[in-house]
Amino acid sequence: MKHNKPLYHNKKYLRRAYLSSGSTRKAARLFNVSNGTVIRWMRKFHIPREPKLYLSNSNSGRGRLCELYIVEHPYFKKHFKDLGIFDDKSKFDGLWFGDRVNIKSTHSKKKFTFRIKKIKHDVVYYICCIYIDEIDPLIPTEVFIIPAKISPRTTITATLGSKSKYAQYRLSLKRGREFTSKSEREYNDKFKKKYRYPTIK
Repeated sequence: MKHNKPLYHNKKYLRRAYLSSGSTRKAARLFNVSNGTVIRWMRKFHIPREPKLYLSNSNSGRGRLCELYIVEHPYFKKHFKDLGIFDDKSKFDGLWFGDRVNIKSTHSKKKFTFRIKKIKHDVVYYICCIYIDEIDPLIPTEVFIIPAKISPRTTITATLGSKSKYAQYRLSLKRGREFTSKSEREYNDKFKKKYRYPTIK
């Protein structure tokens, strides 16, 4: 007797299920399998996975928006390769000058912390973006480019003041030297126009 293959073994059906549900976890529930199974088959079929952006305050969507902001920013654009284009579960978010980086974001109102949770750092830099939603939920108030070699392996805690432990790693210090205020303003305006509405890319 011939057994029918599971529906997620069909590339077209799997892609459709993912796009309609909006996440691997929801697709997994549709097929009554684990999230890991859906991810494994999507990788096998080379189906890109990107979370829907800025929907229902989704953490994954917010995180991906942050990644998209960094990769096209005037300071990073020329030398950044976005690994999240093809795989939102990629171990690393990107390559900057060929070095592995992870991009972190926080929208916390109380404390600006970024979870690392590493036994050993596997990236060269952590790019940490602080958002103050009351000011702008799409554009970071400050970005820190922190070398992994000076980072804790649990949590990075940053402040906006000049006496912050990581003050010297603020992206704003590069403004006027590595990129202009005008180019950043123009980029921010374009970014907000592009991502102000819910979207999947």
